[in-house]
Amino acid sequence: MNSLYLLIIELIICIISIIIFYKNYKLVGLYAYTIASIILSCMMSFKMITVYNYDMNLGIIPLVTTFIVANIIIQKIGPEETKKHLLLTVIVLTVSYIILLLIKMMSASKIGLFTSASYNNIFDNSLRIIFANIVTILYSLILNNKLYYYLKRMKNNIIISNIFSTIIIQFISSILFGIIAYTFIKEPIDIIKIIMIRYLMSLVVGLAGTVAIITTKYIKEQ
Repeated sequence: MNSLYLLIIELIICIISIIIFYKNYKLVGLYAYTIASIILSCMMSFKMITVYNYDMNLGIIPLVTTFIVANIIIQKIGPEETKKHLLLTVIVLTVSYIILLLIKMMSASKIGLFTSASYNNIFDNSLRIIFANIVTILYSLILNNKLYYYLKRMKNNIIISNIFSTIIIQFISSILFGIIAYTFIKEPIDIIKIIMIRYLMSLVVGLAGTVAIITTKYIKEQ
């Protein structure tokens, strides 16, 4: 099946999951979704796919949906709660990569020697991607929380707040990730292509997330 179709399916699953988690578990559900999406983003970022001749790291969709979760928290509860959300993100990122590192350091059995060697090789060659992922998530989330809250106060319109924060923050996020992860590794033109496709995909995810924000607005707190 075409990778683009699979990405669309992944996006739909993520958006629906956010709504279901919030409907059934409210704030706890949003935190639970954040934990799952961050872990998935960490694991998926090691793999690259090609979409219409553009190389792209996976993990973008669950990563960007954490920004949607942050916007829902601001919309429903307020900016103060996003500090806890950010702290949770830091903890999950740290624990996830520490566990991945510990797994890499463990001695492999003879039965799974080839598979283990492949994992170690992937991990060793992805240290810059790991660092880029951490910096991108944390820095962009901080900026997003401030910008979305500012737009909410100015316009108090979910569509405007989410569209403009997505356009600006994901542009910064895409550039930051591309530069940190691939400077001196890939040609400048290839880095630009990675930034472009990442930004385009992030825009689609962020704008689609407006549906989740609007839907959760009408779900009453119990």
